[in-house]
Amino acid sequence: MRPGNSTRLLTLFASAWLSVGSCFAQNIALAGNGGAPAPVEARPGGSADLQSGKPAKAPGEVSQYLIGPADVIHISVWKNNDLSQTVTVGPDGFVSLPLLGDVHVAGMTANQLSEMLGERLASYVVKAQVTVSVVEIRSRQVYVMGQVGKPGGYPLIAPITVLQVIAQAGGLSVFAHRKGILVLRESAGTTQRLKFDYVAALNGDVKQNIVLQPGDTVVVP
Repeated sequence: MRPGNSTRLLTLFASAWLSVGSCFAQNIALAGNGGAPAPVEARPGGSADLQSGKPAKAPGEVSQYLIGPADVIHISVWKNNDLSQTVTVGPDGFVSLPLLGDVHVAGMTANQLSEMLGERLASYVVKAQVTVSVVEIRSRQVYVMGQVGKPGGYPLIAPITVLQVIAQAGGLSVFAHRKGILVLRESAGTTQRLKFDYVAALNGDVKQNIVLQPGDTVVVP
């Protein structure tokens, strides 16, 4: 075979081999991605709905807690740090927000407040995405004082009994009067005094399962 013909054959063979290798690499890339284009990057904070552009909501994760006075909430406006802030709900149930002024938030869930603020901010921010989270619960608290490990206020997030809140407060001290505990409860302008027998509660007396209400004070003498 002549040298010129040999060189041309080697060139054609190399070109064909490179073409086959490129197609093979592309097929591997598509197969690894299900044959679809690369996915769109989700927005920070979770997955995104690619049609609406809104952050996706996981089912069953919507809080039903109602925001109240003295609660601390964080309002986050996506891609807008000037409108994102942490605020404390006033005694009248209002918070003061940039652009919107005073807004009544008490009695709403975090999800309801997010939607409401998003609608109101629509006049100022294009496609405003608002997320509200409760940072600290102060409007629903019970108080434990006296001979316990950690006296103070405790958030009432779910129904809780006297025995359970005493456990949260670090338990009784060695000097506690276990049969003389009282629950002070304000009702219709008067103070109720509910007796609680710690020893009887431990022995299974269902009468001692007093479910606490917001504002109750457990006194351990």
